[in-house]
Amino acid sequence: MKQGKSAQIKKFKKQKSLQKFQQKTKLSPFDYNEFAGFLRARFFLTKQHSYQKATFEVASFFLDDLIATMVQQNFSDFTSDKHVIVKMNEVMQAALVQSSDRDWRYFILLMPVLYDIQAFLAKEASVSDRFSVQTTSFDPNFWRMIVRTVLAVNYFRFQGQDVAKVMSEGNAIDDLQFKFLSQDDKDDNFDLETIAEVYKGLKVTEPKLDGKDADPQPEKLSTEAIDEEVAFGKRMVETFQKTAIKDVVSEQEVQMLLAFHKGLAEKYNVTHREWTNDLLTTFAKKDLMDYWQPEWDSLDGLGGEIAQYIKFLDKKKAVDTIRIAALESCGLDHYVDIKAVNTLLAAMPMKEVEALLTDSKRPE
Repeated sequence: MKQGKSAQIKKFKKQKSLQKFQQKTKLSPFDYNEFAGFLRARFFLTKQHSYQKATFEVASFFLDDLIATMVQQNFSDFTSDKHVIVKMNEVMQAALVQSSDRDWRYFILLMPVLYDIQAFLAKEASVSDRFSVQTTSFDPNFWRMIVRTVLAVNYFRFQGQDVAKVMSEGNAIDDLQFKFLSQDDKDDNFDLETIAEVYKGLKVTEPKLDGKDADPQPEKLSTEAIDEEVAFGKRMVETFQKTAIKDVVSEQEVQMLLAFHKGLAEKYNVTHREWTNDLLTTFAKKDLMDYWQPEWDSLDGLGGEIAQYIKFLDKKKAVDTIRIAALESCGLDHYVDIKAVNTLLAAMPMKEVEALLTDSKRPE
């Protein structure tokens, strides 16, 4: 399960200090969480202040996908502790195509930083014993074409159509990606108005989330009981924040966790003692965004902190019926991350999308 950025950074700094005293003669056994966490932390520390907040968050999500894809494509070599040569163009294309649960604006915001992400991984690879990067000269128009194609593919995916069948029966995907093209004398650009119109009213395919839909308890909680649950939640979340490593539990995470206490009490008529896996996943799927407004800040990995908080409550003997191992493996972490970023993207005005496509850098 993926940790939030702050926890990864603390671990990264500790690793760096240890490395000063260790002379490695061979590769250590491959640990995906350590490998990915190290790269995420490096990206956060070196790029956080380079981009606008929304752009940085989108870039962080894509970096996650890239790391997972490059390990997946070279799994036997990574796990055999061999030095791996990563074909970055293939990995980037695969990661984009596999992004089947993102709002269309995600790809538009990503376009200006694709080269920087590629360059970041190439730089990290240049000082790594574990992997090298093989790539070609970055052609913005080529990658714009790839992004337009992904947008066309996702359009059919979101309609529930079989993309392989659509491709075999004609040129619908190519025709649509050309429809998304706006050309000028220098570059192939995106026709944002057309993309927005085509996607209008189309619901994004949500990430897989295991669990059954849970119904509210028939007996409503009293106002006093709800107030007590909210007060209990504030005490527990505050303690959770204070006992965690400094700055690991952000204010955004605090508000998200409090939303579970209040929302489950108000809408499902349960207190923390009656929380179940299905209640947590159902609330996350149907109601969380009514009780919590995400912000463009450390979204990637935020969902994984829910299980950490439940573990904390379990140690405090405050939950009785939650299966923690099942909660960690049900997909709730990824679901909440993607739900949050898609919610923010869907609410983004077109002028802001256009501005971030033109200039993704943060003012100095």
